Amino acid sequence: MVEKKLDFPRHWIEFVDPDDATNMYRCDLTWLTSRWMCIWGNGCKGIDKNNGDVGCCTFGAHFSDKEDQQKTKKYADMLTPQNWQNHDEGHANGMFEKDDDGEKKTRAFNGACVFHNRDGFAGGDGCALHILAGELGVNPLVTKPQVCWELPIRRTYENVTRPDDVEITIINIGEYNRRGWGAGGLDLDWYCTTATEAHVAAKPVYVSYEPELVELMGAAAYKILAGFCEARELTLQAARSTGDRKILKSFAIHPADPK
Repeated sequence: MVEKKLDFPRHWIEFVDPDDATNMYRCDLTWLTSRWMCIWGNGCKGIDKNNGDVGCCTFGAHFSDKEDQQKTKKYADMLTPQNWQNHDEGHANGMFEKDDDGEKKTRAFNGACVFHNRDGFAGGDGCALHILAGELGVNPLVTKPQVCWELPIRRTYENVTRPDDVEITIINIGEYNRRGWGAGGLDLDWYCTTATEAHVAAKPVYVSYEPELVELMGAAAYKILAGFCEARELTLQAARSTGDRKILKSFAIHPADPK
């Protein structure tokens, strides 16, 4: 079981946003049809080998905007000592902090995000906000900071002026690999998106992450994306059944996926 290199061929698709013609989606089908899944608590080594049980929650979560912070605060205020191990600490000394660049994030405490319950906590280990979502009967994307539910999907924006002088925004939907963490990403002790240990899901990412993708793209755009992914899946299935290696190679299968 190893991590694959970051640079490899990818299969991208572009289509106009059905909700806004000034947007163009560019989506990485190699990633979105991969068999990646989160294996936290089931083989995840964590980004810090000396603190592996906290997975990728070592540094706390940066907020995408003020609304994201306000939403997180709203649900954090619903937590109790029964479902949040650091409840008293968070209320006494703060749930949030600023990083070295002055950006707001969830506070790091004892080597993890302050909302992370450690192994053995009676209320459940892992993210207290995730646990709260289960108690409320909602998807965790409702209660958690955006980066936490979005990861390891990465949405980025590029403003482009076409040759006809029309300005459009290209919205990239792809893999949040080590580089997504910035310069320090290459120094993480382990990371999951290119690790073969994490590519063991029964369903592809575009299916297992449907709620997150709908939230990031909108339902209409997701439907178009899913159509392209389904067509790719059917083509690959047919190629595998016939042993057509030429088609399999041309479709740029994620290198961490089972062969």
